[in-house]
Amino acid sequence: MKRKIALFMLALAVTVFFGAGPGSTRLHAGEYKVIADMCGNDAEVPVNPKRIASMHCVSSERIYILGQGDRLCVMGKQSPWAYRFFPEIRNVPTTHSGKTEQMRELKPDLILYTTGMYKGKGEEFKAAGFRTACAFTADRRSKNVDDFIADFKRQMRFYGDLLGPDAKARADRYCAYFDGKINAIRAITSKIDKKDRPSVYYGWKGGKMTASQGFGSAMHWDTEIAGGTYLPRAKDDNFAVLDKQQVLSWDPDIILISRGNVTVDSVMKDPDWASKKAVKNGKVFSTPEGIYSWDNASGETVLFIIYLAKMFHPDLFRDWDMKKEMREFYAEVYGKTITDRDADRILRNLPPA
Repeated sequence: MKRKIALFMLALAVTVFFGAGPGSTRLHAGEYKVIADMCGNDAEVPVNPKRIASMHCVSSERIYILGQGDRLCVMGKQSPWAYRFFPEIRNVPTTHSGKTEQMRELKPDLILYTTGMYKGKGEEFKAAGFRTACAFTADRRSKNVDDFIADFKRQMRFYGDLLGPDAKARADRYCAYFDGKINAIRAITSKIDKKDRPSVYYGWKGGKMTASQGFGSAMHWDTEIAGGTYLPRAKDDNFAVLDKQQVLSWDPDIILISRGNVTVDSVMKDPDWASKKAVKNGKVFSTPEGIYSWDNASGETVLFIIYLAKMFHPDLFRDWDMKKEMREFYAEVYGKTITDRDADRILRNLPPA
């Protein structure tokens, strides 16, 4: 009896100590856990978060691909394919101001933030009484390929730890699949001499070809794993803004354009690019978007690296059937079925038919 009373008093004390977030009910002892977030902090989060405000574009995708989309109370706008395959997110609001006042109205029990676009917001939300966790920081960019692979899986497992046993099992399955495919690709590309690797430039955002992603970014390591030489790595900045003359001086073999930036046609017709090898040889490509943009640290990164490897070294990867890889990935990792027609439309940046 004394032991039961002592446990009850401890639970009561912990409940009073933790208190409650704005607009939420008081939480009891045992309803919080501490996990390491993506900034390397110990984040105290609900054991079973039910209303997650995602202030980070990739976080939303990670949550619903791990089968927990119904936990989102706000997120960024998602792709047509995401809404097709994950109908549970169709009614999730996709606009937010990032202001504390709006968060009070949404009543999340957890806010996921980044240190980039929403710099200082983590501290602001925490000071206002919200539970928070850092989902991404460019300050912790990977310095080599092995670190990138480890960090990519660490992020996936972060969401597994955050969301509970079912999500954790899915995250582990994802990481096993990721390892198998990446190891198979690297077994081929690691033997490619530097002189045989195509030089690659990537135009990322804002309608400007000088906006890219630099050293340590996902695009840097995706390109290197696939057997290319990533030119914007010359800029040690995740969200890199480059000098136009420097960009034009590189004369890349291949130009990649993020969907929604400029178009392939506009680059092909731009007199500044007309003399470049990539334009002369018709090697300007728009990156695919499926459930999420493949070039932006997507869950479909495995598929993107295969796509790039086939583009860079078609002879070495002639036996890798892109549509087959996509069907297998969607089935084994996401538990979703896609047809060859779906795969073709994703590769061509088209919405579901």
